[in-house]
Amino acid sequence: MPIDLNRFIATFFDEAQEHLESIEEHAMGLGRDGNNTETLNTIFRAAHSIKGGSGTFGFTQLAEATHEMETLFDALRKGKGRADETTVRLLLDACDVFKSHLKRLKAGERDNDPAMNAMRNTLAGYRVTAKVESSVVPTPVSTKPTEESFFDTPDAAEPAAPATPKGPAYGLFEDAPGSAPAPAPAAMDRRTGDRRASDKPVEKEKYGLFEPDAPVEQNRRKGDQSSIRVSVEKIDRIVNLVGELVIAQAMMQQSAGAIDAGKDEHLAHSLATLDRNTRDLQQAVMSIRMMPMEFVFSRFPRLVYDVSSKLGKKVHLRTQGHDTELDKELIELLVDPLTHVVRNAIDHGIESPDERVKSGKPEQGTVQMRATHRGGSVIIEVHDDGRGLDRERILAKARELGMDVSDSWSDVEAWGLIFEAGFSTAKEVTSLSGRGVGMDVVRRNIASLGGSVSVSSVKGEGTTITIQVPLTLAVLDGMIVGVGDEQYIVPLEFVAEAFKPAPGDIRSIVNQASLVAVRGEHLPIVRLDDIVQFADPGRERPEPICLVVEVDSRRSALLVDQLVGQQQLVVKSLDANLHSVPGVAGATILGDGRVALILDVSAFTRTSARAIARNAA
Repeated sequence: MPIDLNRFIATFFDEAQEHLESIEEHAMGLGRDGNNTETLNTIFRAAHSIKGGSGTFGFTQLAEATHEMETLFDALRKGKGRADETTVRLLLDACDVFKSHLKRLKAGERDNDPAMNAMRNTLAGYRVTAKVESSVVPTPVSTKPTEESFFDTPDAAEPAAPATPKGPAYGLFEDAPGSAPAPAPAAMDRRTGDRRASDKPVEKEKYGLFEPDAPVEQNRRKGDQSSIRVSVEKIDRIVNLVGELVIAQAMMQQSAGAIDAGKDEHLAHSLATLDRNTRDLQQAVMSIRMMPMEFVFSRFPRLVYDVSSKLGKKVHLRTQGHDTELDKELIELLVDPLTHVVRNAIDHGIESPDERVKSGKPEQGTVQMRATHRGGSVIIEVHDDGRGLDRERILAKARELGMDVSDSWSDVEAWGLIFEAGFSTAKEVTSLSGRGVGMDVVRRNIASLGGSVSVSSVKGEGTTITIQVPLTLAVLDGMIVGVGDEQYIVPLEFVAEAFKPAPGDIRSIVNQASLVAVRGEHLPIVRLDDIVQFADPGRERPEPICLVVEVDSRRSALLVDQLVGQQQLVVKSLDANLHSVPGVAGATILGDGRVALILDVSAFTRTSARAIARNAA
């Protein structure tokens, strides 16, 4: 019976994207070792897989263009020439065009894409200039799916004669003297994407995946696959339902406590079992959303290659902690901030080759990205071995912009200026930097994730940007605190310690923020009732409890009326129903059914730091 291939089109798009990322990743090594057989084979197979799937779904332009790429690398892996930096540039440009074309196809656009035609002709021109010819006669595409990809077709389906060049030749090989003109382009099989001679009788057409008349049972995939593809929407739905289950379980536990469940051993045992199984289920479901940092790191070799080439610098990227896992939502939201950080490291941090040699460094700079787990957070460090931050230049630029700064500031306070909106020490505006947009966006985006960012630098040795984010945005370990009759949540990852200050530890200075002494260090005081604007002038204030919180290497003392306890909470976003509330990062539902707001610790910590800086100036 006929098979609806549209059922598999989403899988094709996912696999095509993965193959393009593989091509980009392996392309970086071509310039260093253009004759590495395994690299050439990998790129050939990826292009071949995209071609086969494209033909299956009738995406002719993509099939034709990847056919040209496949033919080029078939010749290279057979020793007909050597890949170089020009080949790398061609591959990266081709991947950009292919990705853009995939987005059009996913959006349902099936009209002609001029960019794809131009890239196909460019690839063909590169191939024909090289005099790459293939005498392999294309064989019918096998209907048996391979283990490598759901849409792979065997390597036996080799491309035939080259097309006549219509674009600029990249000049990988020299033209052979007296060589004959290239044969006319062969026709393209719309379904398989393979070339065939126009005068050759066409055999019974076959899909790249199935034969139309083949029984369905024969085309089922093997049952021993270790993974399946599931849409993100389904996983998010399960996560939300489990979150509601956790809240309901907490409510039941609190209600049972009110009726003294300890007198009923069976009820107490059942509640304990429910609590344990609910927590285990929550952890199992959350682990489904976890992805390794490799998905983030894999995007940066291309960025480093492009930026360093544009700036004329030599930069090597090193990554560590590929297996460190993080929530999928955070993985996606981290890409933009890290892109700003890495780009700045290359542009502002790494020196030119000549400058590095003069200062006794190797001409090739290094940018290192490392991810590690620390408690309930993930720490991502981006380090460069460049020139480091210039304290005097930063302070001078801040004064030029009218900022209140002091020479007595610590390095941590001085480095914090680079995160101010509009701040830039670049001498001229370029396409990469100089407009003061970037690092302030980094801090704002990381703060919106419930994280923090800090800087350390040594002049002449390099700079390290440290980003700390929670493992997930769905679950939070929080400290429940109270002011009056209201309860609020402080994320536990920001809490360093809690204590009851003695009356003499708190000092108030006229027109300045109050301070509290903590083992010889005086920390600015932030009152919870001021943050939430709790208005009850007639209430009797209890003895305050102090929570020392730390964000971006800044420490503050949060004064609260009471500590209720520590608990793992399900985070509910306010963005879907309410506008952004200053000082509030989200909300949760407590065991008694009440809604409690989650405090944005980074926001009030920055505010207190600015107030102290203004007073000091």
